[in-house]
Amino acid sequence: MNYLVIDGARVVSAHRTLASARSSEQQGLGSSTEPGPLLDGEPAWWSRTRRNGDVAELGILRSEATELGFRFELRACQAPAGSCRHSPCGTYTTWAVSRCYELLSKLAAFVPLSWIWVGKRSDDPRGDAPQFLAEGWALIDRLTAEMQESLRVVELLPADTRTLDERAQAAHALVVRFLAGHFGPAPEPESVLVRPVLHGQDLHLHPFSADLPICGAVLSGRGTDATGAELNAHTCDQCFGRAPIDPPPVLTAAEYEAWTAYIHQSGS
Repeated sequence: MNYLVIDGARVVSAHRTLASARSSEQQGLGSSTEPGPLLDGEPAWWSRTRRNGDVAELGILRSEATELGFRFELRACQAPAGSCRHSPCGTYTTWAVSRCYELLSKLAAFVPLSWIWVGKRSDDPRGDAPQFLAEGWALIDRLTAEMQESLRVVELLPADTRTLDERAQAAHALVVRFLAGHFGPAPEPESVLVRPVLHGQDLHLHPFSADLPICGAVLSGRGTDATGAELNAHTCDQCFGRAPIDPPPVLTAAEYEAWTAYIHQSGS
């Protein structure tokens, strides 16, 4: 059982006991004193009254409240590095929805600037499918093992010569692809290419099959084909992002695969 401390619908900490959750909550958020409906003889959640007189909000939630319709969302910040202070983050996108908090929270550990939100609006059944759950736990076990430095004989090279930063980047990419595979659009047979397009000094990525670049911006005039390495060109942060962006790009599965393949290649 997990008791989750909630701030503005975002999970800020998870605890094994109610006492631990209340202790964490009292460090700054204030106490949740209004009990919700009973679930197995205990309130499913407790609400917190804001000091400024606003309507009470969710303060402590039991993870079992999924039986009453709550679902968890793995969200990731899409703001340029260093520009978001998460209070709350206004530039994020939802990658996955599931009733399994523990699985999403462990996947989030491999995604920079990500966290878990909770609400009753997210009823996507794909995050509860046995295949997603089984593959998700297998991926977590694999990545957790890869992120650990194993003991070895000093004279011998390690079996994995990547730095921890390189392993973290690879783990991030794998989680992105895994979630996109389960929560992206249905697979389509066509093959799609993504090409860099220079519009003034701005470099965008443009699927051959779409009318707009990945970021969705309407470009006045015509862009010119580019190599992706033009001198003094400013790369569009959203087109060249390494994860789904907000607002989410309207891409087919094939376009999404082409996009992630291009940015992986250009970043290596």
